[in-house]
Amino acid sequence: MVSHLTQKTAILRVTGMVQGVGFRYTTKHIAYKYDISGTVKNLDDGSVEIQALGEESKLDQFIEAVKKGPSPSARIEHVYMYMNAPVEERRTFDIIY
Repeated sequence: MVSHLTQKTAILRVTGMVQGVGFRYTTKHIAYKYDISGTVKNLDDGSVEIQALGEESKLDQFIEAVKKGPSPSARIEHVYMYMNAPVEERRTFDIIY
């Protein structure tokens, strides 16, 4: 288990063609790869929100992977990042429906 002292948080809002293209599912897969906990959910405006918690270097790698577009069908326009934002502590990474 990672020490709380080394954990960082981020809330990402991803805009573009990111709903209905497997974006949440592939984001969850990437989160497991980098040992990131948190959530991913569709927002009413067509964007996706990701809340992420993890060790700093792994969180950075996760964010870079998200920026590249985890789903081949997704077309990302912009990733808004809120670093060290308050995020609910979780043990897993879950899709919120």
